[in-house]
Amino acid sequence: MIKKYLTLILIFGVNLIFSQENNCDCVDELNNTSKLIENAKSYKYQIKREDREAEFKKWKEEIKQEILNDSLSKFFCVGYLQKYISFINDRHNEIYFVPDNINRNVPAYLKVIDSTSKSNDSISGIYFAGSDKILVKKESDSIWYGITLKSNSDDWTKGKLRLRINKTPNGNFELFEYYQNGLIFYQKNIEISDGRIHSTFWNKENEYFFNKNHKENFTYKSVNPSFDYLGIKTLSRTNKLIKEADKFYDNYLDNLTKENLIIDLRNNGGGSINQTKPLIKALKRNKAIQKIYVLINFKTASSAELTALALKEDERTILVGENSRGMLTYGYGNRSFSTKTSCSKFKVVLSTKRTNRKYSNYEYIGIKPDYNLDNNSDWIDQVINLEAKK
Repeated sequence: MIKKYLTLILIFGVNLIFSQENNCDCVDELNNTSKLIENAKSYKYQIKREDREAEFKKWKEEIKQEILNDSLSKFFCVGYLQKYISFINDRHNEIYFVPDNINRNVPAYLKVIDSTSKSNDSISGIYFAGSDKILVKKESDSIWYGITLKSNSDDWTKGKLRLRINKTPNGNFELFEYYQNGLIFYQKNIEISDGRIHSTFWNKENEYFFNKNHKENFTYKSVNPSFDYLGIKTLSRTNKLIKEADKFYDNYLDNLTKENLIIDLRNNGGGSINQTKPLIKALKRNKAIQKIYVLINFKTASSAELTALALKEDERTILVGENSRGMLTYGYGNRSFSTKTSCSKFKVVLSTKRTNRKYSNYEYIGIKPDYNLDNNSDWIDQVINLEAKK
């Protein structure tokens, strides 16, 4: 009888725990995240050392109220948690969730979708990102929804929400965006201009001159009699890739004899700056090169940004393109702090190392280029034309 009684208690206890885990909501996850974020290196520098705990706590209450006032908060919960930790200027702090069922985890727009109606505001309209097409529709004075019209993915049926733009009380714009794989990401202080939602692929012209899909990890080519080109896809810190980089530099650095050099760091998400040290060292010795143009875009991040700044120390270097990602003040050192939230098991990855305090002004904002390139023509051609005008 005692054994049977203990078994019932055990079953009841397990069921109770399971029930609690599945009944928790986004506010519970916010409370959990507020404890986990204390493990980030940036929390220790920006909150603890600067005595901002009260300010950070007030921010948490603001996010809590936003969650409670949002009827779609269960769908945008990860975005709200990302918004919460964005109070700390450290883009290496990440919270994300890869859904196994996009249809179940992404909300749908429930009203009639009329893609033919004209809107007076500059934000609304049809936007494209590769094979995907959405209607950005103004829902209120402060909310726009990005509604799926077409996709090559069966998961993204017509009416599914790909993004939500909010106009904040201070007049800025923030973005909750679903990627095609179902991940949701939050961005603050976004710019919407020239038919593009900046720091995203979404644009009205269905053009992607700002993008670069490098086919190889390292690329050299002669563009014309006065321009050489180097494309660097990644700075991943694997031994194999570092050896590949060394071999590439051994084979091609002596070929850089033209007066202008383009170094393409578009879409380079970083890794280890050690990979580009041979390049930087060789360029300092190369007196044939008069100008070094470094291409950066919104996906140039982390060590790729550090590489851009290291190249910028050379007075011949000109940064061109658009603002980089802004992910360079902190990092993971040899490893990150990695865990999951207690309820929904959202993945949490936090910084464990501060790179250099002097880079703090770039965090979330990115490195601003010396010359902005537009989305009307090929960026290599724009650089060549820029040089021709000088």
